[in-house]
Amino acid sequence: MVMAQSLFKALKQRSPATSVDVLAPAWSLPILDRMPEVDQGVTMPLGHGELGLGARWSLGKTLRGRYRQAIVLPNSWKSALAPFAARIPRRTGWVGEARYGLLNDIRKLDKQKYS
Repeated sequence: MVMAQSLFKALKQRSPATSVDVLAPAWSLPILDRMPEVDQGVTMPLGHGELGLGARWSLGKTLRGRYRQAIVLPNSWKSALAPFAARIPRRTGWVGEARYGLLNDIRKLDKQKYS
């Protein structure tokens, strides 16, 4: 979560009026509360590694109509499922785990650029 803070700061600097909400495990919400660039933490009801397809789909349905873009940081297939179920128009993330279809703004990692 701490590593993601630089992204949250960049999003707010680029567009101060943009609301930055973060879907995260309940244990990390106190960390998000200390990040002034994060407007709201949304509790992920599943633990690390837990598949919970129904729970992810249900969570996504509760988020419908609230967001224009989701930036999916984890590279897992299951992490892209809730934004897809939420029908968020722009779902951005790295290629990882055959997420074609779940993400519609796919980025390929250029390791030389970030080394």
